[in-house]
Amino acid sequence: MNIGIIGNGKMGKRIAEVTEEYQHQPLTLSQSLQATDTLTFEQTPEVIIDFSHPDGLEKILQYSQTHSVPLVIGTTGYTEEQFAQIAEAAQTIPVLYSANFSLGITVMNRLIKQAAQDLATWQIELIEKHHSQKKDAPSGTAKRLVETLQSVRDLTPVYQWTDQPREDQQIGVHSLRAGSFPGEHEVIFATKDEVLSVKHEAFSNRIFAEGAVHVSIWLAEQSAGLYQLEDLFVPRGGA
Repeated sequence: MNIGIIGNGKMGKRIAEVTEEYQHQPLTLSQSLQATDTLTFEQTPEVIIDFSHPDGLEKILQYSQTHSVPLVIGTTGYTEEQFAQIAEAAQTIPVLYSANFSLGITVMNRLIKQAAQDLATWQIELIEKHHSQKKDAPSGTAKRLVETLQSVRDLTPVYQWTDQPREDQQIGVHSLRAGSFPGEHEVIFATKDEVLSVKHEAFSNRIFAEGAVHVSIWLAEQSAGLYQLEDLFVPRGGA
């Protein structure tokens, strides 16, 4: 399978390596995303994996829709307007967006949802750690975890505590940027004399590259629609 890869950073290079290991053909852009208004590859890819920058979204969507190419998006930092553009494109092509392609994070998302329901009166904090070069904070994965918690609890994110005691319906979101952390996310549920912590650590970006390639092979066989990582494990309409 010809897999188009957009993004020439660490993740883009690792995805190309994994694509070859999976016996598929990685295709890169003929010109950089920033240097051209119209994207071109040496051959038309059968699916595209994007790990680039939010500013390139319009060009990527235009290419994918024009050539009817399924699109896997791992770029983070999009605006609400850009998410709306992604949803609109998914009406004509298969699109899967995820801020994190780790199976462990997918399971973590399910666990914290259950915990937030069962521990309805407990206070919640979220801590995420990434390398010092990561530009967005909080991370896309942290935002996704917060959204999951908000789906079952009326929670207001607080990104910096002031000189006021916290309220039970607030969730503190803390971002650390230092060294070479590939990614760490921890959700803490706390009440008097008791704490439950759900934590995921990534020790290499390879897990994200493998996840993205695995997802792209799956997405190439899907019909138009907006997909998420959970759809690989729980088919639409399933439990």
